[in-house]
Amino acid sequence: MSGFRCIIWSAAFAVYLFAGASQALAGDVKSRAIEAINAKDYTGAIKLLERASDQNPYDDEIKKLTGQAYAARGWDKANANDLEGAMSDLKRARVIEPEKQSDTYLGLGYVAFRLKKYDDALYYLFDQVYLDPKDGRGHQVIGEIYYQRGKLEDSIREWELALSLMPGDEDVMARLAKANKELGVEGSFTNRETFYFNIKYEGEEKRDLGEEVLDTMTRAYSDVGGELDSYPREPVNVILYTRKQFNDLTEAPAWSGGVFDGNIRIPIGGGNINREALKAVLYHEYTHSVIHRIVGGRVPTWLDEGIAQYEEHWVHNQKTSLGRTGLMPLEALDGPFIGLSDPEKAKLAYMESLSAVQYYVDRFGKYNLSKMLRLLGEGRDLPEAFHDTTGISIRDFEGLWLNSLRGA
Repeated sequence: MSGFRCIIWSAAFAVYLFAGASQALAGDVKSRAIEAINAKDYTGAIKLLERASDQNPYDDEIKKLTGQAYAARGWDKANANDLEGAMSDLKRARVIEPEKQSDTYLGLGYVAFRLKKYDDALYYLFDQVYLDPKDGRGHQVIGEIYYQRGKLEDSIREWELALSLMPGDEDVMARLAKANKELGVEGSFTNRETFYFNIKYEGEEKRDLGEEVLDTMTRAYSDVGGELDSYPREPVNVILYTRKQFNDLTEAPAWSGGVFDGNIRIPIGGGNINREALKAVLYHEYTHSVIHRIVGGRVPTWLDEGIAQYEEHWVHNQKTSLGRTGLMPLEALDGPFIGLSDPEKAKLAYMESLSAVQYYVDRFGKYNLSKMLRLLGEGRDLPEAFHDTTGISIRDFEGLWLNSLRGA
């Protein structure tokens, strides 16, 4: 079950550096470029300024404006989910700028964070918080990186700094409260770290179970990675709780066997643990983590949950049969299933999701399934990504799938 909700960064990061600048700058080209930037015609401004730069290669005002135009276009691309394009523009701005600009380094750090290149992100963000000590946004992203790496105390420190600089910020307050609550439970946990996974559990008596979980996750890394064509570079945190700890921290419904919210969280019962069921849950939640790393949060729940269930085939046969009536349309299965308090309705939602993904794989193949995820990760919307990988619309796909359930 996936409950992950990534931070959504808005256009609040737009660069506001141009008001009144036309009076301070001489030259028709500079004035026209400033007008283009203020009108958000960044490409037009860049063309004007680069032609002017060829004739005036030592003009720092032209260089500064060019860097600002590239940075602003980079932020636009980041908000449109063109992350590679955003990184290219922001790196260009960094090279052109006569002096380091805080917003450029914030943009580079933010985009690297979204690309899951956390070491690169920290490199840029440490410069950003040095350049502008009064801007809490860099600390906010640094805190998120530490949190994703399972470093709760470090993430809390950064979010406390961010909150001191951005009093009342609801996103930061929520993340800080969550991290503090988790630290209260996990502060004494054992942490078994490897290159790909951090396994956390309470008590040395669970050492053997921790090693078993690590072995399963290592197999999942290879199995799921091969089918979805994705092998995450950042370690994945897998945290084992008692049922009470799990319920207190996740507020998941009683029927939940695990949660992925950026970390994989699994409730472990007493001594009689069903090993096969545990392995299936680990494969399921690990698949969510891989999908998230490919697409971020831009995937409908039925597709996310359907693929996660499908990947349980490495542990056991995961087939489902549905009746012909009472089914919900796929568009109604776009929101998180964790909010379905009725166990029967939740069960039906999962069964439909698995059935639809099984039909997709049987008809269009695993390669196209992984390709569709990559297209979503590149910023394509679902109808476009679906059509590119199947040649048909989602509506037509749903009709074919429903007909297959009726034996048509």
